[in-house]
Amino acid sequence: MSSPHEQPRECKGLNIKRIDAYAFAQMGKEAQGTIPLVRLTRVVDGLPEQPQGDAGLVTWSVRGEMGRTGLLMGRPLLHIHVQANPVLVCQRCNEPFVYPIDSEVLLQLVKSEADLDDDASYGDPSGEGDEDEEGNGFVSNLPEKVVGSHHFDLLAQIEDELILSVPYVPKHDVCPGALAKVSEASPEEPAVKRPSPFAVLEQLKHKD
Repeated sequence: MSSPHEQPRECKGLNIKRIDAYAFAQMGKEAQGTIPLVRLTRVVDGLPEQPQGDAGLVTWSVRGEMGRTGLLMGRPLLHIHVQANPVLVCQRCNEPFVYPIDSEVLLQLVKSEADLDDDASYGDPSGEGDEDEEGNGFVSNLPEKVVGSHHFDLLAQIEDELILSVPYVPKHDVCPGALAKVSEASPEEPAVKRPSPFAVLEQLKHKD
């Protein structure tokens, strides 16, 4: 009989609202699934209407592990990968456009909010032995810390990652209107080049 906190190795959609995050990391579990973007109300708040069907799905996966080397030795970790294609509104031309999101984040589970800003929790305060997983020296980009629990809201974390991935001021790389203006300013040469009216006038003079 499975434990009350045990989750299937692969889960989909809303079947994995909450997990025992520590057990998930310690046992190296994995889960993946999809959820309609419109279900994540904090993400779509203030956005235009989102597409239905496959185009409006968020694809997510999570993998747990315990750190094996360096500063992360023995620490519970979650690897989260989120993909989505929300429709945003360009703040230059005010037109909607699809903004692809493909975000991966490494999270370290800590016991309390007091540990979130506690750099000393990474170990030796002298800095000795601060090596990355490959033993290449000091680690500058340590994982983000989140408060773990035995009832960890995984979908809320996925929603947070999407919110962080949406630009504060979304814009086209090049607005469609700008392309049209460039096209109007530099029209293509006509297939048959008409002679200059001044050249025609000059020929008429010579005939006289």
